[in-house]
Amino acid sequence: MNIIKKKALSIFENQLLKQGLVLDVRSWSPATFFEVDLHLPHVDMEKWQTVQHIKVKVAEYTYRDYTPTLWDTETRTCTLCINSSQSGPGSAWVSSLKRGDVLSYVGIGSTFHKPVAGKRSLCLGDSSSAGHFLALNQLAAADTEVCGAISFGQQSHIDEFASYFSTRLQPIREKNRDYSLVSWLEQQDLADETVYIAGHIPTAIQLRKHLRQRNDFTGTIKLQGFWS
Repeated sequence: MNIIKKKALSIFENQLLKQGLVLDVRSWSPATFFEVDLHLPHVDMEKWQTVQHIKVKVAEYTYRDYTPTLWDTETRTCTLCINSSQSGPGSAWVSSLKRGDVLSYVGIGSTFHKPVAGKRSLCLGDSSSAGHFLALNQLAAADTEVCGAISFGQQSHIDEFASYFSTRLQPIREKNRDYSLVSWLEQQDLADETVYIAGHIPTAIQLRKHLRQRNDFTGTIKLQGFWS
């Protein structure tokens, strides 16, 4: 990175960078998936009407977007669910994180994903989408069913997800990115639900293609790609 670009980014960071406190870090076994509990004192979580994303500084001039979930509006705390199975700055950052660390971020913004009252929300994605769909589930009203499948590469992660979170989101084994979720979807009866797809971009595109070919599907597809 050249000097001019570094200077511009430094000015940007000085103007916009905010800080939160890491309250706890829990790694699943094996340690390629993490839950990070945060206190974000500057964030009014009562205003959240859609799934949010927080742009976190993970290295010098390097940022990654994560989804805050399981938030508490009174204490201004939330959790990030982070898949670190792919090597990169984000995975290195979360693997080294510990309780008491300061988290730096440049803002929190809305996505286009929010539950539709009274209509079934069907969620499909890999483990990088876990926090995204848990947030969608938290936003849903009592008369709105949130269900679906999240694929994990490790059986132990499937067991931990099922043990830790009480939802209708089903953890399934990821044997092949495209095949596992498409195979699960082929066993489902579809109608006029809203389908939310998130995570690995090629897989998300394949799932959308499959849905559009289904004669029994008359609903809406909302896609949020995270990585390719």
